[in-house]
Amino acid sequence: MNEQPTPTLAVLLRRSGLVFVPEQSQDTLPESYLRAVDIKLAELGYAVSARLRARLARLPIAELTRLQGWLWNELAEHVGGDQQHQPLFRDFPRDIPRDTFDLWMRKVLSHFLQAEGQPCLFCGNTSTTHVLSPCLHVVCDQCFDGSNYSACPVCEHPVDTPSPFFKPRAPAALPAERVTFKLLDAGTDIDSQARELFVSFCARKQVLSPSDKDDFKTLIHDLGARVLAWLPEEIPVRENVAEIFGALFQRCEPQAVLPVARGYLSTATDVLRLIAVYSGADPALAAQPQFKPVSLHTPSGRFWGRMAEIIRSSAAHSRHDEVSVHLRVHRFKVARLKRPLRRALLALLEGFHPDGLVEDMLRHRSYWVWLGEFLHPHEYADRFPNVARAFAVVRKKAPDGTPAPAFAGYSSRLETAARSHDMEGLKQLLLQRPGEFARRYDHALRLAGDDARARQELVEAFTGCCGEFSTPVLLTLLSHLPKRLQRAGLRMYWPKGGTAKGVSGPDERAVLSPDDVAPSVRAIELELLRRFASKPAFEDFLIDEELKHIPVPFNERTASPSAVALPRGARVQIPEGKTFRLFLHWCRPEQGGVPTDIDLSVGFYTADWTYAGLCSFSQLRFAAPSGAPIAVSSGDLRDAPFPDGASEFVDVDRVLALAQGLRYAVMVVNNYAGLPFSSLERAFAGLMLRDDVQGKHFDPRTVELKFALQGDNGIFLPLAIDLRDSTLHWLDTYSKGELELNTVQSSNEAISKICPEMMEYFASGVRASMYDLALLHAAARGSRVTVRGPVPRVFIRGPGEDAAAFHLRLRKDLGSTPATRLDVRGSEPLFAALYRGDVTLPPGSAAYALFREQVTPTLSASDLLS
Repeated sequence: MNEQPTPTLAVLLRRSGLVFVPEQSQDTLPESYLRAVDIKLAELGYAVSARLRARLARLPIAELTRLQGWLWNELAEHVGGDQQHQPLFRDFPRDIPRDTFDLWMRKVLSHFLQAEGQPCLFCGNTSTTHVLSPCLHVVCDQCFDGSNYSACPVCEHPVDTPSPFFKPRAPAALPAERVTFKLLDAGTDIDSQARELFVSFCARKQVLSPSDKDDFKTLIHDLGARVLAWLPEEIPVRENVAEIFGALFQRCEPQAVLPVARGYLSTATDVLRLIAVYSGADPALAAQPQFKPVSLHTPSGRFWGRMAEIIRSSAAHSRHDEVSVHLRVHRFKVARLKRPLRRALLALLEGFHPDGLVEDMLRHRSYWVWLGEFLHPHEYADRFPNVARAFAVVRKKAPDGTPAPAFAGYSSRLETAARSHDMEGLKQLLLQRPGEFARRYDHALRLAGDDARARQELVEAFTGCCGEFSTPVLLTLLSHLPKRLQRAGLRMYWPKGGTAKGVSGPDERAVLSPDDVAPSVRAIELELLRRFASKPAFEDFLIDEELKHIPVPFNERTASPSAVALPRGARVQIPEGKTFRLFLHWCRPEQGGVPTDIDLSVGFYTADWTYAGLCSFSQLRFAAPSGAPIAVSSGDLRDAPFPDGASEFVDVDRVLALAQGLRYAVMVVNNYAGLPFSSLERAFAGLMLRDDVQGKHFDPRTVELKFALQGDNGIFLPLAIDLRDSTLHWLDTYSKGELELNTVQSSNEAISKICPEMMEYFASGVRASMYDLALLHAAARGSRVTVRGPVPRVFIRGPGEDAAAFHLRLRKDLGSTPATRLDVRGSEPLFAALYRGDVTLPPGSAAYALFREQVTPTLSASDLLS
């Protein structure tokens, strides 16, 4: 390991569990030193391999100490264990008030009537009240348990804890848990691993998820110009091109980067994305958020103002409450563009086809109108006339004020052909752009209607250019087209943006003909098998059947950054006998952060999605008629000052919930007041599976999911739990909500619509699963396939059996033999697609693992689409 750990080493540690420690020849350290490392890492749920342990044993003591500290810091941040996680009620889940309304009334009366030096309103004792700072509320240590509270019992804001009201408590013990540890292994060649990861990002054929994008940018910024030598000939995703060269322009001299960049920039949008990244903006070119202060009228009288404060309105003492209205604009703050760089960018634009340049700029007209203020194209009109013409069209007038000439581009001609049902013209236009053809194929077949000849020509054109479609698009169509033989229960739309807001509607499309779908699907399958056959072959494939419930990632731009790369729509089986502990942590910025209140709630619903109750700040205990708690909240903290932040928890008893006829528990994160999620210093939430609910509130070893909060919406619906099937449905979707005061009750209409619709959509099979994708790879590249399921079974390719026939047997589950045992140790390298990485694979194996555990993954889900 280097003297100072680099960001690249941190990326490789988080993603693959690799620790790079040089082999040294000095004497072995005493076992007690290594045991101390084991104990420290075990607190986070990690263990070291025998190979890594042997290398650690030969490090100098100072180096081992430093390495242990670095490992703990990086891994603790990864799973959320680097924060204090002190909830409002320190004794949670015990000693939570049973009557939330009674607690609220005591808070109101204390706020209005309890004064310093007077007997307590409730118990009448004297000398038991304390004035808390800075809120100045007077609280009685007989009526409010100071050993249980971590903040003011009245306003629930953080206060100075040295007050005599707060009684000391012994540190909570580590819970008694059954833990599956994640393995850390010794890395070999840092440069090789970094290059392999960088190239895999470049080879992706769909947009990177936020977590992948962060790691990609980290590599570029850390390694700098070194990555120029690693660039592949083709980078399919244009946003990745922008990320690379925009970051390099920030780090390196433009003249060293521009000659290489020219070979990867082929459209005006490429240049626009490059400038966006160079300016620190998102290359997705989605509308950028802005927040405009708006005053809302509220009662200002003393009584109503006080009541407004108690009911958690931020407008307690004024007639107008200033809130931030969320706007979206198509512009970004442009970084300084020096004259040589501006000329170089204009020269790039001038080199594109004149009409293509205009059409491409019109796709992002608002951005180009804004960017023209910084590029000053009119200054170089004689030198770059095509660019000057394009900006005139975009601005709808020339610099002298004369109207710009009319322009009809590809999109306009395509829409005209579609509206007029000119099928021949439409087909010819689609053939010019295969990507557009693939996306519009379903629509084109419907436009052809009863014209069998037109449909046949479309099918022939489609099958003839399958080789030009991207792999993710082909895989999407492979699942989509067979479902179009009948109408779906509903349609889901995924608008472009920074977060996912699934929009639904009835399926009013005409169904497709089997005569059109069958040859199309056949051509897609053969093309995918052909592509995957070009990748390295493996004799053996090991595939987990549980991957049937994990969709192939799509729309990853909107995926929440997560410690586990769980695709939206995934269904995860939860072990029975565990308590679900949901957690939330957030922290406002150090500078300029207004008080921010985010709430963690759980809504409960019956089998038909009838609302049955909730557990939240407004109802701390959701109980059965017997009084037994179905769910318990740790209390509501109404601000999260820097640097400690605030944490909230909710425990859910699955068995008791089922006994009361409940079917679904929905985790809801509401932005009640203050800054949006994206403006916070940090904000994350997740799920722990606990055997022992006592002891430390947050146990990193038991974290099943941990994900970041993002975007500017008021309501986040990360997951729903099917209590009957003990299945977690990962929804990862946002709802706009209100400007403030979002609660489960106010969001109930959105929850009871979005959750069942998304669950129905993903259960329909309209999206390909990781199991489907793994079978395609196995049929194209393998000879023997072991499927792990309730009954493990082995498929062996027959003599002369081609990939398509083998794939059909794998899909139909035909011709297998039971697997008597599963022992892959000591065999040749194999390909493994695993739900849980709970096996030891031979060296040199290629592995995808949703939950890493013992496996060091070499592949991500997106790598299988490359």
